[in-house]
Amino acid sequence: MVNETFKKYLTYVKEYLIQHQGMESPNPLHPFRSRFQHTIRVLHWCIRLSEGMKEVDRELLCTAAIFHDIGYGSRDNEHHAKRSVLAFHEYAMEQGMEEVFSRKVEKLIACHSDKSLMKEEGAEIEMILLMEADLLDEEGAMGIVWDCMTMGNLHASSYARAYYHIMESSNKEEPNPMVTERAKEIWEEKKEIVAKFVKLLEDDLMIGSEYFEI
Repeated sequence: MVNETFKKYLTYVKEYLIQHQGMESPNPLHPFRSRFQHTIRVLHWCIRLSEGMKEVDRELLCTAAIFHDIGYGSRDNEHHAKRSVLAFHEYAMEQGMEEVFSRKVEKLIACHSDKSLMKEEGAEIEMILLMEADLLDEEGAMGIVWDCMTMGNLHASSYARAYYHIMESSNKEEPNPMVTERAKEIWEEKKEIVAKFVKLLEDDLMIGSEYFEI
């Protein structure tokens, strides 16, 4: 069932991003990336990861997910979390949100970019889930599509260039950053998908064939 309150929040975030030139990526190689679509996916990941977890305040988690990137603009996005907090605070005041709740949301938004916090002892479960959801987006199959679309915008001259880019990006070796068991499993599944795809692509491209040296 669709949560009407969340729909209202999303409508506001979408309009805010459009007004502040934060909808599309400022990177000319990534015009296909939508900050709003990312927000919707993070919201869905939060819902999926928190299923069956009775200790999770899902209203808090989902509200923070919806507003976590509202502060994106056309530049200076390394400070987007601070701007997101301010934007949410203004909205919460206008809507008359309960102060204790809004402060909790602001805390999650403010911390979401510092992924090291999710592994600190005593980290709140809502913070962990928000960060996991943020990290899971655009990984796996989506990461491969991202790499290929980036190579297309660079006018890559061969399939091999796309292959090597995927190897350096989506298929790079990195530790599993997740904390909850469900997120750990999903991360591993995503990495397995990429590894299998790369192996199949390597075979199709005959990577390593001595004939290419002629």
